[in-house]
Amino acid sequence: MKHQILFTSLLCCVFAAQAQTCEGGLYLNPQVIRGEGSSQTESALRELIEFVRPTGLSVAPVLNIRETQDVLTAIKKPAPPCWVYGNPVVGLASGYRPVAINMDPIQSAVLILADVGSEKDNKPVDLKKLPPDQQAKVLAKLKTTSCFGMKSGVTTSLVKAENLCGTVIEVMPQQGLGQSYLPTKAAFQWQADKWVGLITRLQTAQGSTMKNHHGTDERIHMAQLFIVPATHPSWGYGIYVHSSVPADTVKKVGSQFISLKTSNPLLLKALDLGKTYEFAVPPDAAVEGMRKVLAP
Repeated sequence: MKHQILFTSLLCCVFAAQAQTCEGGLYLNPQVIRGEGSSQTESALRELIEFVRPTGLSVAPVLNIRETQDVLTAIKKPAPPCWVYGNPVVGLASGYRPVAINMDPIQSAVLILADVGSEKDNKPVDLKKLPPDQQAKVLAKLKTTSCFGMKSGVTTSLVKAENLCGTVIEVMPQQGLGQSYLPTKAAFQWQADKWVGLITRLQTAQGSTMKNHHGTDERIHMAQLFIVPATHPSWGYGIYVHSSVPADTVKKVGSQFISLKTSNPLLLKALDLGKTYEFAVPPDAAVEGMRKVLAP
């Protein structure tokens, strides 16, 4: 009888282990990317969990991640995460199925801090507005320039894939030092005879100046600013789901995101959504196309 009970217990353990193929999720927290403090980071995490919970997806544990390597490490565990919410860099790295993606395009660009000019705190000039010969000079100089970008950021990956910069220096996101830190870092690296680039979204680059920044050389306020956009856009944040998640749960997840209509500022920040967004299931061809666009 004892042997039978022991054998039955072992079978139960085996079946339980087989049934529990994944647990919890991974979250590329946009508040961490922005460099917000712990309270904002934790608030975003709670908002995401409460939004996902009704779908039936496992929400324990949900871990904040900062880079692709965090994903690659997690998916090798005996109980890998059931889902990943983040940009296509970390999402596609997981190999999970993209279930609902914000298809509102992200256009990345390099903001170049170039030679000393004649105007103080001037606005940046788009590359296409320069004469053809000057465009060629800017692009050639950029090929020898160091650019700063966020590690595992989609804007950084797009620029790296097109080899726009001579060197891309990736900054690890952390509390207090996020995307807003990049202009400061670039300003301190700039010299009158040394160009520096920072990688950001095109809209952000277009609204940038050096007015509120300082560097080792105060002539930074006289630096000419140029914008070189990347050729290919990317889609935004989305949820990627492990193959072991039941089909009915996957369907609920897709419906939860695709039908989302909210003005809740906390949830919008948690999901990294702007004023406009559109969740959809990307077709296989679009997924493969995005893989190629992001490939270095």
